[in-house]
Amino acid sequence: MSFRENLQAKIQLDRLVRELSATLNEGPGQWHVDKELMRTLLSKSDFTQRRARDLELYVRPLQGEMMEVLVFDNELALYHSTVDDVALRKSPEWKEMVSIRNIRRILNDKDVVVSKGKESIRRIYGNALSGLHLSYTEKDMAALAAEASRALEQKSLEGIEEALELFSQVLGFQAVNLAVLEEGLQAHAIPKANGGSLLENLILFSDERFWIGLRRDTFSPENERDLAEIGAWARGEEPPDQEGPAVFQFLADLALKKREWKVEVPA
Repeated sequence: MSFRENLQAKIQLDRLVRELSATLNEGPGQWHVDKELMRTLLSKSDFTQRRARDLELYVRPLQGEMMEVLVFDNELALYHSTVDDVALRKSPEWKEMVSIRNIRRILNDKDVVVSKGKESIRRIYGNALSGLHLSYTEKDMAALAAEASRALEQKSLEGIEEALELFSQVLGFQAVNLAVLEEGLQAHAIPKANGGSLLENLILFSDERFWIGLRRDTFSPENERDLAEIGAWARGEEPPDQEGPAVFQFLADLALKKREWKVEVPA
């Protein structure tokens, strides 16, 4: 797949994990997970389905006979063990329970359980993510900028929003709510590293005029002076630092300076 396709796949994966995490209940005695969503996540990983006794398992090899084994129930317990060991612990037969050693294994699985619930989802997300190639080149960024510029020229709202989403994935842009902006203006900015409430590289996009502009200054949405300056800029009283296709070229150049980007598990 191309870098763009891999990036789109990551966006879909992030959405899936956010939706899955939102449905998860880890309350005492009330564990619950949306199993259809969980199956979708597993289908994007290298875990494969297997039956053992009355258990539905998803497994992937680790080393030798050791496997990473997910017991597919509401707890989502993830084991580092063998399939036979997990089967004995989770679904023992009567003849196996005459052994003191087996009883101890059945009653206490802390030695082999590595995660449950949301942490298991995080681990499987990481496994699925590892299958995507998310490094990029100057050619990849030039293609994203060119496609975004075409969307702007063709007044494709879907194309512009997709372009902003793709660049946001790489650069860390977030939607910003600024009271000084008129209705119909979307705002996005990058949180400044270790800057508290400070943001930088403010992008404004009007879906009515199909206009996009960039203001590179650092600002705080809590600072009245900064908000006043942004309001004046949004009303056209001050020129942007960049506008139109030049905004997308700026984003492509910014991504090339960054090169390495931190991939985080969605909250």
